[in-house]
Amino acid sequence: MIRLKGLDVYSLRLVLTLLILSGISVSVAVSSWLSTRDSKHQIEELFDAQMLQTAKMLELFYHTEPGATPQSTARPQVLHVPDSQISSFAEKADALKLAYEHKLAFQIWSEAGEALVLSDNIGHQPITRFVQGYHKKVFEGELWHVFSFFSVKNHVWIVTAQQDEVRQELVSQIMHNAVIVPLIVVPLTLLIVSLLFYLLFRPLKTFERELIGRAPNDLTPLTMSLPKELVPVRRALNLYINSIARFIARERRFSADAAHELKTPLSVIKLHQHGLESLIDDDPQQKFHLAAIDAGVVHMSHTVEQLLVLARVDSINELNVSSHAILPMVEDALNQLMPQITDYEWNIDIAPQLTVTCDRFYLLLVLKNIIENACKYSPQESEISVSAHSLGDEISICIADRGQGMTEEQIANATERFYRVNENEGIGAGLGLSICHHIIELHQGRLVIAPREKGGLSVTLFLPQ
Repeated sequence: MIRLKGLDVYSLRLVLTLLILSGISVSVAVSSWLSTRDSKHQIEELFDAQMLQTAKMLELFYHTEPGATPQSTARPQVLHVPDSQISSFAEKADALKLAYEHKLAFQIWSEAGEALVLSDNIGHQPITRFVQGYHKKVFEGELWHVFSFFSVKNHVWIVTAQQDEVRQELVSQIMHNAVIVPLIVVPLTLLIVSLLFYLLFRPLKTFERELIGRAPNDLTPLTMSLPKELVPVRRALNLYINSIARFIARERRFSADAAHELKTPLSVIKLHQHGLESLIDDDPQQKFHLAAIDAGVVHMSHTVEQLLVLARVDSINELNVSSHAILPMVEDALNQLMPQITDYEWNIDIAPQLTVTCDRFYLLLVLKNIIENACKYSPQESEISVSAHSLGDEISICIADRGQGMTEEQIANATERFYRVNENEGIGAGLGLSICHHIIELHQGRLVIAPREKGGLSVTLFLPQ
């Protein structure tokens, strides 16, 4: 049972959505990480190659006379690099104010360590040891990538440098793009997936609405069109419905046949019981046994009559409905119950012109049954009221008593077949309210049972006007 409760909150649509979004998110995240890692590696190689190429170009343009040794001058040649105040690729620059000019530097040193040519944005001191290759150097709080190259032809050290910020910004832009794309793709995917799932699961909702909208006595097979995946479900439900239909039909046949078979023996027992009454003496014990036989026969006869009515109601294919005045029907029901109603105070509140569209025979049966129950469970001399009112498109007929009433649990089970409020009650088979409920449903109406404030019970019939 715990497992079933857990499955009741299990949403296939939600799980599929989460799985798809999780798969997309993981794929995009892994792809972005791999792309960023590869891009960072390629950027490092690209800029290292650029620094090498710059060093070789400086070697090409800086030269001395053949056989001469480069000499330092009192003041080395200095290239002034202005700060353009442009710090990123996103900012607009022009041909004379390039974004990263002040973040690139170079130096040319003699073998003796004398400055020959340099850019002034890196200072006048060597920015690295004179060791050929790539190095990193922190200068004025900034990390620089440095490449040292010794020109054998010119006998000079050529040093090119580049701020690490140049590389990091490109990597950041790539990572930014890698993050922005999923932020756009994932919500868009969620929207598309939700729309697709709505369209795909719509037949399930239609299937659910058809099942909920079916009448309790509608046991016809399901014929609605469904996707191939739901066809086995429809087939299984149809098999289940057919099984229930066969079971109910067998039960109804048994009830009807049993009631018919019992009717004749009960009549014979009743006849012989009357014959014995004229033959016995005034012996109290004999009269007691005859009274017990009479009570049993009455109980069985009532049950058989109820079973026969139930079989007849179950076999109804179509009601013979027409407009009927309510007051005469109530009066007929009271007249047919005359021996039982004389000990009660009756309050009839029904307008003579009030009518209802119904099958008179079956609605009269319902009124008799409910009035009989009101008498059965109410103390003598108590008030029983019968009222009817027009409620727009409905007519309400209410039978209210001041009897023992019913609990909420008893009311919930009252219309079930063979349910009796008091199992020790001598008369009754628990079929009366079930029959009434079924007849009112056939009229497309409602039967409402409710306790009264000062004790008692009200049974209200709501029927289309």
